[in-house]
Parts: sequence; C-alpha cells; structure tokens
Amino acid sequence: MANILIVDDDPTFVHLLTNLIANFGETPITAIQGANFFQIIEEESIDLILLDIYMPIINGLTLIKQLKRNKAYQHIPVIMITGSSNPDKMTECFEAGASDFISKPITPVILQARLTSILEKQKDIERLKQEISERKKAETSLRKVSIAMEQSPNILFLTDARNRIEYANPKCIEITGYKRNEIIGYTPQVFQASGESTQSYGQIFKTMTKTDTWKGKLCNQKKNGEQFWVSCSISPVLNDEGHVTNYSYIQEDITDRMKSEKELALRTQSLKISENRLRTIIETTYDGIVVIGQDKVIHFVNPAAEKILGKTAKNLIGQLFQFPLKPNQMNEIKIKRPGKSDIDADLRVVLTETDDGRVWVASIREIKHVPEKHHQTETIKTESIQKNSMENAIAQESAAQEVVNKNLHEQNISGIVSNMSHEFRTPMHAIMSFTNFGIKKIKEAPREKLLHYFEQIKLSANRLMPLINDLLELYNLESGKHLLQIRSQDIVPIIMVVIQEQQAIANDKQIKISLIPPQCETIAQISKNDMIKVVRNILQNAIHFSDKNSTVRIQIESMVEDKKKYLVIGISDEGIGIPENELKNVFSKFYQCEHNRPHGGGTGIGLAICKHIVFKHGGKIWAEKNEKKGACIYFSLPI
Repeated sequence: MANILIVDDDPTFVHLLTNLIANFGETPITAIQGANFFQIIEEESIDLILLDIYMPIINGLTLIKQLKRNKAYQHIPVIMITGSSNPDKMTECFEAGASDFISKPITPVILQARLTSILEKQKDIERLKQEISERKKAETSLRKVSIAMEQSPNILFLTDARNRIEYANPKCIEITGYKRNEIIGYTPQVFQASGESTQSYGQIFKTMTKTDTWKGKLCNQKKNGEQFWVSCSISPVLNDEGHVTNYSYIQEDITDRMKSEKELALRTQSLKISENRLRTIIETTYDGIVVIGQDKVIHFVNPAAEKILGKTAKNLIGQLFQFPLKPNQMNEIKIKRPGKSDIDADLRVVLTETDDGRVWVASIREIKHVPEKHHQTETIKTESIQKNSMENAIAQESAAQEVVNKNLHEQNISGIVSNMSHEFRTPMHAIMSFTNFGIKKIKEAPREKLLHYFEQIKLSANRLMPLINDLLELYNLESGKHLLQIRSQDIVPIIMVVIQEQQAIANDKQIKISLIPPQCETIAQISKNDMIKVVRNILQNAIHFSDKNSTVRIQIESMVEDKKKYLVIGISDEGIGIPENELKNVFSKFYQCEHNRPHGGGTGIGLAICKHIVFKHGGKIWAEKNEKKGACIYFSLPI
C-alpha cells in the first residue's frame, strides 16, 4: 500500500481523487494549495505525488522545481495534473522532473494505470538500489576478509574439494619456509612431520563430513626439517547447493605453549612433592601453628596446636583467637586448658597476604620449666638440654616459617593484583552468597528476607559494574576504539555539572567544593562527555582523600606553550597528599600510592583514563604537592 500525496486547490477534485485512490487500495494524503506541502513530506513517507500545475498561491511548477532541488526528496515521482493541453507547459514540467502528465477530467482507469506503472517502476528502482547496496557490502566484506587473511598472524591456507592447496597466506610462507609454487596444487601432507604419532592430514581428510569442523593439535615440519606444533581448525566450505567446494585450514603456532605446558607440568609435580613435604613438617612439628583471619576467627590449626591448646580442630576452627595479635613480637602467654593443667607458652605472630586477604599466622611453643639443680653435673646436663632445646626451637621456627611462606601463598604477591582481586572478589562473593541463600530458602524465607537478598545482590552488582566499565573504558582508549567528539565549548558548565553530581558525597564529609571565578576566557576544544569523566575522576579522588571540614578548590587559568594557547584546570585538596617520588607514577595504569592503600586506594584506573582522554585532546596532565597539605592535579586543554 503506497502513500500518495494529492496537491490541488479544488476541494471537489481533491475529494474525487481521494476516493479513487482509496478504491485502488492505496493511501491518499491531501495538501490544499501546496501551503503545507513540505511539512507533509517531512512528516509522512510519500511514495508518489499528484500535483496540480495551476494553483493561486504557489503553482505546481514552482513546487516540483523546489522538490527536485532537495536531495532528500528528489527521488519521489510526480504526476502533473492540468486542465490545459498547452504543450510548452507540459514540456516545462517534464524538464522540471515530472514522471508523467495527466489531464482533467480524470478517467479512473487511466489514473490507475499511470499510478500502477510508476509505482512498479519505483519498486524496481528500489530493488535495484538494494541489490547494488548489498553487492557493495559483499564486496567490502570480501575485501576485509582478504585483508584479514593476508595480515593474519596465523597460518591460513585453502584447499579445493580434493584437498589440494589453492591459496596460502604470507604467514604460512613465512613460518614453513616454502614458496607458494612449492605448495600450490599439493595436499597439506607436505607440512606433515615425519615419524609423528599424531593424526595425519590424510586421515583427517578421510573422516571429514560436510558439516564437521575438525579441531586438534598437529606436528608440522618446515622446509628445513624443523618441527613445530600447531593448533589446527579445518572447516568445509559449502556452495548454495550444499556441496563442498573448499576446505579452510587455520593453524596457530603453539610450539612455545607446548614447551611451557611441559615445564608447568614438571613444576606442578615438583610443587606437589614440596607441598607434601611441607604438610609433613607442619603436621609433625612440635610448635602449634594457627591461622587467624582478619575477623580474629581461627581458620586452621595443626596437631601440635590442638595438643598445646587442649582442644580438637573441630572445636577450635571458627572460634575467636583468645590471645593478643602483635605482629613480629614474642609474647609469653598462659593457656588455660579444660580438664588439664594450665601451661605457659611463647606466642609469635606474623601478618601475611593471601588471595582472600590478610591473615595472621601464630606460632605457639610450650615453655618447659626445668627444676634447678645445684649439683654441677645436673647443671651441665640442664644447660645441654636447654642448648639442644634452643637449637630445636630455632630449627622448628625456621621450618614453621617456611610452612607459612609456602603453604599460605607467596608473601611478595603484587599489591596491585591483590587489590584488583579484592575489588572483584568481594562483590562477587556477596552476589554468590546471597544468591545461594535465596535458592536454598526460596520456599521458607519470608518475602522481606528475599527482598533483602535481592537488594544485597543489586548493591554488590552496582559496586562491580563501575570497575568493569572503567576497565572497558581503559581498553577502548588504549586500543584507539574510543573516538572523541571535540568541539569548541565552555569548560565551566561541564565543571558545574560534576560539582552538582558530587556535592552530596562532599556534604557527607563536610567538605566544601570551591570553584574560583576564572579571570580568563574559558572556551576550549572539548569532548563534553569525556571531559566530564576527567573532572569527575579527579574530583572524586580529591574528596575521597581529603579530611573532614576541608576544602577542595578548582581553578581555571590560561597559559602559552610553544606558541599555543591552553586552558589549565587545577583541582587541589587538603588531604594526605602524594609523595614527591610518586608524582609522575599516579597516572600509570593500576598504580596506587603506597600510603594511600590504607585509605582505600581504589584500583588505579581512574587517573590512567584521565591521562588518555587529556592526551587525546592534545593536552597534558600532571600532579604537584601543595605547599601546606594535600595535592593538586592539573590538566591542560588547547584553546
């Protein structure tokens, strides 16, 4: 059903055409005297126009000329209508772009024939345009595939239906050492390593079907005889009739990976042996070993700890550790044991990092009280016992420390990785835990409890999403996929938007945000949304690391560098500041100042994103220490 616009100043004639077009099964739309002609065309999808030549306000000839000059509407066919048979006027209409001409009085059969002919012709034109567009897309796609194959870092080659090589990409020639004329027309067995027990290309080809894609590892051999391993994918290529015309081979050189996997397997085996030895030591040592979480709850005890504390592991694990946790100090404690005599013991605590956070590892050694002997022989014997005991204690402490270092993860793990792991794992643990609670208690828990579970899941997901978004944002910036929409605009409204957004957080900490009135022009070349991210990240950091009842100041100045004018925006705080030797590092990816971590140092992504965005604007970003307290982040933008 086509939309046909009728433009005529005669209401009776318009009514007649409206009824006729409706009877033809099309949709009539009317415009009296052409007054709202272009408004209707803009609002409606018009397929054909019936236009009267002679109208009092604006004639049809003027309208068609205006229409054909507009690229957006010049494709719409126009049939001119007139009660005159002036041949010059008809010629002028056709020269203006009319598709046909019809005279009054209108004969319904002739009108329907003209409409049908032009609409069908228009459909043919649209189909042709569509075919041309699809063909261009196919050609573009084919060029992209061709470029991808030529530039692929993997080995790619194509065989015919009888598995003879027709094409090999440059990487195939580079890695195998063959020239194209040495492999074209041959089967892939030319690459098969001699004496290998893996499947051969011939065996694989015999088992291939029209729909199967074979995947596996193969050992290839270069022209010079050197062998290398590949991860291979072989797929049949079908034509429209479903017949196999080619086979596509994609191979990735995994020789180094295979070597690494073998080395890893050997190391894993060695680690298991080492762990078994350490487990034996920890199980047989005379010192009690206790692992305590940040919540002071006991996570692990060895048999010696059970004996010294007078309780089984079942009764100890999950209970609070009753003794002081003072890292790297030796403390003498008194242990009260139910149903047994109290004992004195030495307690030494070490604070260490694990994947699940910090834990305390306590080493407990019972103090053996030896009665004094006045006889010289007994004294010598006692001294000998004490010497041996001390030597044993030192050996046991060394073994226990080795157990701690090996069994409870490496203590030198990167703080960055640990913090990122924490940032991801904490909300994920909450999501998983509350999801499990909901599943287990779905039938018995009240609606208020289930609502609480869902709210906690949403809270954790909301905490996780900004981190994921920041990582994606950083990836897009580094890979060049993020394009800036830069135009000349005022920086002040952008800053005000961010201040209003962060005002509630600042109010909670009783922090004042002060925008110093600029004394210079504030127009710069800016991508608005990206600049909001820069100001937001810097302002959030300033608020986060500021003390209560302090002020965060924002100032805007201008400067000239290398004969170019720049705006310089500075955001300063009165917080803990940045050490002098770390000022240049704070914009590095995942970097965190050492003394910021106890304050919740974040992930080290925000300022890295700011750096990328500012650099893409053609500006610079840097950090300085304030004279009295805190730090200031500056960035420049070209005017």
